[in-house]
Amino acid sequence: MRAILIDDEPLALTHLAEELQRLSEIEIIGTFRSPKQALKHILQEQPEVVFLDIEMPEMSGIDLAEHILQHLPHTHIVFVTVFDEYAVKAFELNSLDYLLKPLQTERLAKTISRLAATATGTAPVTDPVFKIHCFGPLKFERAGQPPAAVRWKTFRAQELFCFLLQNRGKPVRKEVLLERLWPGVDWKRGVTQLYTAIYQIRKQLQAEHINIQISNLEEGYMLELNGAVVDIEIWEKQMAMAPALNESTLPAHLQIASLYKGDYFGDYAYEWAEMEQTRLRVLWVRHIRQLAGYYMDAQQHEEAVSLYLKVQRVLPNEESIYFELMHLYNFIGERRSVEYQYGLLAGMLRRDMDMVPHPKVQRWFEAWKREGPGDADTE
Repeated sequence: MRAILIDDEPLALTHLAEELQRLSEIEIIGTFRSPKQALKHILQEQPEVVFLDIEMPEMSGIDLAEHILQHLPHTHIVFVTVFDEYAVKAFELNSLDYLLKPLQTERLAKTISRLAATATGTAPVTDPVFKIHCFGPLKFERAGQPPAAVRWKTFRAQELFCFLLQNRGKPVRKEVLLERLWPGVDWKRGVTQLYTAIYQIRKQLQAEHINIQISNLEEGYMLELNGAVVDIEIWEKQMAMAPALNESTLPAHLQIASLYKGDYFGDYAYEWAEMEQTRLRVLWVRHIRQLAGYYMDAQQHEEAVSLYLKVQRVLPNEESIYFELMHLYNFIGERRSVEYQYGLLAGMLRRDMDMVPHPKVQRWFEAWKREGPGDADTE
């Protein structure tokens, strides 16, 4: 394993080089007192590991590490410093280790062992491909195993992961993250909490052997799936490629409809997800109405009712579904079911939203009660 060492203090630089040579077979291909000169050499030689100080006059070790990881994301970073106040930021950068001066032989030996483990492949191996479920609660699915939730260290770490997942493959600036996830928190405190959450996510993904990477950019982060697939992408592609609905293609359409297991991140009250949540819900309900229309045209009324009842279980707060069911039950002459659906709707709105049914629904129901079966649908 090749290494480059950077420290503006010559004695510290020499001591580190001697200890590494004495304790390991690491090949030191360069020692530098100037971070800027070191960066040019690092980008050219692409070493496997860089040991660097943090407090340096030309450029801080934190800034240098960000530049290195932006161009060489798989390079291991080991910070060696007198100060422990940078630990959170160092681990937020996914550094391999954080050593305090003066160096302790046993502590350096542990770092070397960790480096050796990554070189020999004894470090945890991640699954090459898996599926991320965003419909309903966030879950991860490996081949041959049922989807499972991750027990995140904090709710904020989970929300940050979900936000980066929504913006997967695109850089997200730190100020955007702070504005969306830490509104009202002062900058310094917010940045500290952001760094901590990034660190927690990376450690959790590593512990779960999930091969997803959060890359450091100069002004933010980017989540890279590394071959993983997302259920909403699969669903939308199948919707876009679905053939015209007829008797022979009905099973394919039903299978596509079944992939919608619940609202996008529906188990969490993320305000920033509401627009995407609404968009996906509208697509699904539109597809369901298309399927129900097919069943009605085919005189398969019970199948149409069954389809809407499934939607109602998934989207219990969707007022339009109750109204659709009232129309269907009226069409097939099930008056008690019409009354039952109106009662369910009124109860749901009163309990969950402190509201009453829309005036259009109320007028329809009152007309239906006065005029008898089938007549109210003339509105």
